[in-house]
Amino acid sequence: MNRWGYVLGALVAAMAVTMVALVAYVTPRDDTPQAADVVVVLGGAGGERAELGIELAERLDAPLVLSSSASVFGERQGRTCGRDAICFDPVPENTAGEAENIARMAEQQGWDHVVVATSSFHTSRSRFLFEQCLGEDRVSVVGRTRNGAAETTPRLVVRESFGVIAGATVARAC
Repeated sequence: MNRWGYVLGALVAAMAVTMVALVAYVTPRDDTPQAADVVVVLGGAGGERAELGIELAERLDAPLVLSSSASVFGERQGRTCGRDAICFDPVPENTAGEAENIARMAEQQGWDHVVVATSSFHTSRSRFLFEQCLGEDRVSVVGRTRNGAAETTPRLVVRESFGVIAGATVARAC
């Protein structure tokens, strides 16, 4: 490949990342869940995800599922694995793994609609991966910011953008 081929490839990659970033971070959206068979709290980040998930589970009168580190934050808020929540460690330990594991659990448990609680910066990628595994009409995603702070740092924008691109190509969930 000549030099212009590399330049063109880099330009196309930069445009793809920019497009994903614009869609995912300039106009992120929360779904408005009306009903849920279960509320799933994704691991990672801080306690805001568990707090949101607990609120949603109570409001929607649905069981609570805590993934990986979310169980620690859930227990800090009085939810005990095996008693107040279903807890699991996803394999692989990433958002795609969480989506794959929840899809299997949904099949086994007969869950038709899953509400996912995550961080605001993570709603677009989470929705994308969970819809791959469950279907568009079976998942709602809601996010919360940490202490109301802006979460669209350049590092997060790049990481989440590449995560969406990978999820659409080489690292698809399900």
